[in-house]
Parts: sequence; structure tokens; C-alpha cells
Amino acid sequence: MTAVDIRFRFEQAIATFEMADVDCQLAIIWRIYDTLGQAFATVAPAALFSQAVQQLIQQLRHVRRSDRVDILRDLMAGADTRFTQAYEALDVNMRLAFWHRLVHQTTFSWSSPAPTPESQTLLSHLDSMGLNERLYFLKRVLA
Repeated sequence: MTAVDIRFRFEQAIATFEMADVDCQLAIIWRIYDTLGQAFATVAPAALFSQAVQQLIQQLRHVRRSDRVDILRDLMAGADTRFTQAYEALDVNMRLAFWHRLVHQTTFSWSSPAPTPESQTLLSHLDSMGLNERLYFLKRVLA
């Protein structure tokens, strides 16, 4: 496999993610962070302790549980809300830290929808990527 093939497959993964519905996108992000575990903490440790990230998570905690997933959907869709505005003000490392902290919060639960064949293929492809590739994928889709 050549570098062009790898780049093409990576760009296909990005395009597949961007075409997926918001719930599928959330499920994919959740799965990546779940499989990354604490490895992310070594990549951007300062971002994990960002006050802006902490404030956004605190604001999310003060919202009814039933509304939290809708807020996450709004973030992914770029809806014009105060949460999205705060999220979009974060740089890409802070966004990565936001999702990392959110996924690893024991107080936040979310059940993802059943995977579609397309999302399952994408998840399989992402699972075969190394740590750096998955982080780069996240940077691209969350930027």
C-alpha cells in the first residue's frame, strides 16, 4: 500500500464521518475515546485542565439529563446555541479535551444508537488505526 492509498483511505474515513447523521457521529466519537482510554491524557495534558473546558462541562452538568444529548447533537451539528458558541471558541486541543473528559465522566451516560453498516465499517477502519492516526482523525472531525 502506498502513501497515496493510506491518505485516500483516511480522507474517505473523514468523508464517511461527515456524511453520517449526528447520532452516528456521537457514537463514533464516544467509541474512539472509549478505546483510547487514558492514552489521550499524555498527548494534550494541559488541555485536560483548561478552565474553559471545565466551565463548559460544568454548564452541561447543570442541564437536565434528558437535555444533555440534545446539546451534544447541537454541538456536532453546529446549531446556534450558547453551548455551541462556547464549544466553537475552544481550540482543537481543548475540543479534544472536552470530549475526553465528557466520555470519561462517570456521571454522564449516553446510549448510542445501533450502528449502521456504514458506521460499523468506519468503526472497524478506525479501530485498525494507531493512536496518532485516531487522534489526527479526531482533530480533523472536531476542528
